[in-house]
Amino acid sequence: MTEDREQRVAGERTPDMAVGLFGPRSSVRAMVVAGKAILARNPRRAVRFLPGGHNDLAEARDRYERLADRIDAAVFPGPMHYDLAREAGYVSVPASYVRLSGAALYSTLLRGRVHDGLDLTRISIDSLSRESVWEAAYAEIEVPSTGVHCLPYSDPASAQEFGDFHRPLLKSGTVTMALTTILSVEQQLRAEGFPVMRIRPTPATVREALETAVLLGRGTRLEGQQIAMLAVQMISEGSRASNSGYWQQEASLSVHRMLLEEARKVGATVTCRGDGQFGLITTYGGLDALTSHLQHAPFVTSARQQLGLPLAVVGIGVGHTARDAEANAYAGLDAALERRGEVAIYVDGGETQVVLSASAPHMNAAPAGDQSRAAHVLERIIAVHPGADQPLVVDVEDVSAALRVTDRTGRRMLRQLVEAGLAWPLPAQPSPAGGRPRLQFRLLPDRSRRKPCPAEFFAKEPSTCRPVPVPSRCTRAPAAASPAASPATPGARPARRCSWTTRPAPSSGMWTATG
Repeated sequence: MTEDREQRVAGERTPDMAVGLFGPRSSVRAMVVAGKAILARNPRRAVRFLPGGHNDLAEARDRYERLADRIDAAVFPGPMHYDLAREAGYVSVPASYVRLSGAALYSTLLRGRVHDGLDLTRISIDSLSRESVWEAAYAEIEVPSTGVHCLPYSDPASAQEFGDFHRPLLKSGTVTMALTTILSVEQQLRAEGFPVMRIRPTPATVREALETAVLLGRGTRLEGQQIAMLAVQMISEGSRASNSGYWQQEASLSVHRMLLEEARKVGATVTCRGDGQFGLITTYGGLDALTSHLQHAPFVTSARQQLGLPLAVVGIGVGHTARDAEANAYAGLDAALERRGEVAIYVDGGETQVVLSASAPHMNAAPAGDQSRAAHVLERIIAVHPGADQPLVVDVEDVSAALRVTDRTGRRMLRQLVEAGLAWPLPAQPSPAGGRPRLQFRLLPDRSRRKPCPAEFFAKEPSTCRPVPVPSRCTRAPAAASPAASPATPGARPARRCSWTTRPAPSSGMWTATG
C-alpha cells in the first residue's frame, strides 16, 4: 500500500467542502491526524481534508494542481511553504498555514528540557523574532533570554541563511542547542554532528490552522452562492431593436440559443424579457466563470463573432436576494446603454461600478476536438438517412440502430451533439405503449457547415450568407389604380406597393433594407 493511500481522506462520507493539506509528507500526516480529530468531535460536519504531501519542493506545484479543482481552501505546514506557493502563483483558493510560535515553541523547549537537559538560556532559534520568543515562552516561565539568539523569517530567501546562522554559534560554544523550523536545516546540522531540534507544532496548533482554513472556505462558499443576474440587451446600430419583423424574432431565437449554451456551462437559467432583452440568473461562482474573474464582458464578442449581431450590452448585478441582484443588473444595463454598448457594467449595490471590456478570452471557446467528434457523429447519423428532405428528428433507438451501438452509447452521443449545438432536444412525446415518454432530438446539420446567420441579416461576412430581398420603398395606392385589383370595398385599406432590393449596410456589413 502506498503512502498516499495510507493518508486516507478524512471526512469522506460528508463531501460538502474540501480543504487541501500541502507540504512535506511528514507534516501532511500530522495534519491528516488533526483533521480526523476535528471530525471525530463533530461527525456530522460536512468537511473533507485531502492530503497533497510531497517528498521534494519540485513536486509541490504538481501535488497542488492535482487537487486544485476539488478544494475550497488550503493549509500549509508553515510560512515558508505558504510563501513559496504564493510566489509560484499556483494558489487558487484561500489558504492558511500552521503557526510555529506560541504553543509550538513552548512544547519544543519543554521537550528539550525534559529529555535532553536543554539549557534554555543558551540556544539559537530561527524563524522567530526575539519579541515573539519572549512573549511566547520566556516571559511565562520567568527565565532570562539574554543568551538566546534569534533570526526571524522574512521570506523564502531568508530561510537559506538559517544554517549559516546556527553553525558559528554552535562551533564557538555560544549556544548549546539549535532550534529550527526547517527540515533541511535540521538534517544538515545533524549530519555535521551539531545538537539540533526541530520546532514542531502541537496537535492543537494544527487543528487551529485547519479550523481557520474551514472558515475561509465557508466564507468563499457563501460569497460564491450570492445571487447574480446578467441583463443582456441586443440593439441595432442607430436605433434600439424591436420585436417587429420576422428577422428580429429570428435574431432573438438565435441569441436565446447562444445564451442557453453559455448558461449550461455554469448551471444558470435564461429568460426572455422581450424587446431583444434577456435575463440570465446564476450564482457569483457562475458569474466568476463567465467573466473570467470579472475581467471580460460575457456574450458581447460571442454575439458578434458567432451570430453576426452588431451590438450588445450587458448589465451585471449581484445581491443576497433575487430582487437586489435584478435591480443592480438593470442599473448596470442602463449604465452600459449610456456608454453606447459593447461593454458590461458590474454593480453590487455599492457606489462603485466596474466596467468590463468586450474582448472575450479564448478559454470560453468549445474544445476543437469535442466539436469535431460531435460533427463526425452527426455525419454518420445523417449518412444513414441520405434522402431526408425534412428536418431529421431522431431518438435514442434510432441513433443506436443507425450506428450499431448500445442505447447507453447512443444516449451519450446525443448528449454530445446537444452540447456542441448540433442537435436540439424536443418536448417529450408520450409512448403509444405507455411507460416513459420518448425523448426526441432535431439534428442541425447546417450548424456544422457554417456559422448561423439569423434571418440572413446579421452576417459578419456577407459572402457566407445568402442575401434576402427586402422592401426599399413602399407606397399606398388606391385599389382602383391597380388593374388586377378587385372592386373597391368600403373601408378597405389601399394596396401597398413595394420595390425590392438588397445591399450591405456600409458600416456594419449586415444585410439591411435601403428604405
